[in-house]
Amino acid sequence: MQITVLSMAYLKKPAAEVKDTLREEYESIAAPDLESEVSDSDGQDLTEGQKTGLTDFEFSSEESSDDESEDHLSRWSKGDSYWCKYPPQSETMTSSQSCPGPAPGSSVETPKDAWELFMSENIIDEILQCTNLDGLRAELAKGKVWQKITKEELKVFIGLSLLIGVERSCDVPIWELFMDPLQNPLYRATMSVGRYQDLHRFLQFDNKKTRVARESSDNMAAFRNVWDLFLINCRKRFIPRDCVTVGEELVPFQGRCKFLQHVQSCPTKSGIKIFWMCDAEVPYAIDGVIYTGRQPGEETEENLAENAVLRLSNGLQQKGLNITMDRYITSVPLAEKLFEKRLTMVGALHHKNPHVPPIMKPSKLRALHTSEFGFCGKVFMVSYVPKLKKAAILLSTMHTSNALNETSAKNKPEVIQYYNRTKGGVSSVKIMTENYTCKHQTKRRPMLLWYNMLDIVIVNSYSIFIAQHPSFMGGGHNTQRLFIKELVKELVVPQIHRRREESPGLSMIILEAMDRCPRTELSEQNKKKMLLLSIWKRQKREQVL
Repeated sequence: MQITVLSMAYLKKPAAEVKDTLREEYESIAAPDLESEVSDSDGQDLTEGQKTGLTDFEFSSEESSDDESEDHLSRWSKGDSYWCKYPPQSETMTSSQSCPGPAPGSSVETPKDAWELFMSENIIDEILQCTNLDGLRAELAKGKVWQKITKEELKVFIGLSLLIGVERSCDVPIWELFMDPLQNPLYRATMSVGRYQDLHRFLQFDNKKTRVARESSDNMAAFRNVWDLFLINCRKRFIPRDCVTVGEELVPFQGRCKFLQHVQSCPTKSGIKIFWMCDAEVPYAIDGVIYTGRQPGEETEENLAENAVLRLSNGLQQKGLNITMDRYITSVPLAEKLFEKRLTMVGALHHKNPHVPPIMKPSKLRALHTSEFGFCGKVFMVSYVPKLKKAAILLSTMHTSNALNETSAKNKPEVIQYYNRTKGGVSSVKIMTENYTCKHQTKRRPMLLWYNMLDIVIVNSYSIFIAQHPSFMGGGHNTQRLFIKELVKELVVPQIHRRREESPGLSMIILEAMDRCPRTELSEQNKKKMLLLSIWKRQKREQVL
């Protein structure tokens, strides 16, 4: 009789309990397969004594050995979960959505139409009201008169902020953008540098008078209302495909913040963490959760990433979707909770995760390009050896078979190929936002979140517009930059026209800048000024010659 060494988790339990537990697990998982292997050719059933011997791990036949017993024990993890070698018979979960892409009612004709789907009028009205209140309060304290901001003026301010991003001039001082003749004339032609700085200084997203009361229950009260309105627009304007991706973004920030995160492995070291849910194929941010730390009066939140994914999944209208995530978020309990909500999951696991059994961990004894599979209820785990002494471990509730890609020399499992194909949703959005970001260096936390929201608005509106107009500007590689430039023109040029008509006493320098911008009609007085300006320039050239 051979005695099998039990795992450490079971040495702490009573012997009777260990024996009963192992017998139940082994009978439910391994016994049917063993019965089919050892049954004789006449199809006779095993005797009761033979079954008892198998469940007690007393292998007397020549086909049974110590290796089988060790393999059984190596499939137990520290999290008290057993990963069976054989796949269960389960039904495949299907998605209920049928028409991915822009949601009904999201048809657009111009870049501005797409932009207004996300920067809706309720967001503009909220910012406008709060900014005018704060500007009026600050100017009255100084004995000055506050010039009320209009809705058109606020949109122009946003347009100039986007222009700074598309020209990658976020590190250029504001006064230089407006006063240097070598800079884009749109800045000087649209508004004065003083007015732009006033809007930038007094821009608010909530009522300061009630902020203290709201911060007693919400650390992000200064930006909460605008953020929630924006996320509502994101969720209802796009229908995801059969897979979405969840990932983290650390927005760099060096100011004062109660929920600032410090990550030494990140180049920025510290910032505000945002969990994003994006489509796996189209660069589109569906939903987001900002980590705000421990809320006042509440206990410290545990399982931060798991709770964030569950909150993001609550906003999904379709069932049967798959969520792909990285190893910092993936866990077996999360996979089981998502499956209860009719959502599957594919994610990477660290080999030190307590639910990873020893047989799945990296080992120098494992051959190159080989795989180990394990099944535990609805959860499937695979461990693949891409390099010697390395192991890529993935968890899935979407896949139910240990199929390999035999056409490739590396024999990668299908779940790993699926993960590599769908893991880049959040990364694609982050790359597109970083290309033409409008983030200025700021110590104000709400302004940082505002800039980040503007970047996401551009990516989402661009994806919606391109889905309906794929041949925009020839469909080249720089269509995102051309999209932003067209959007800026739509936001800014009408203000230049209004400024020409409403301000007849403009200086010749401003009129010259307007003349270099897209054409608008001139008033009679401004036409005379432009004529005098052209005569003066001709005289200067003649003097030089």
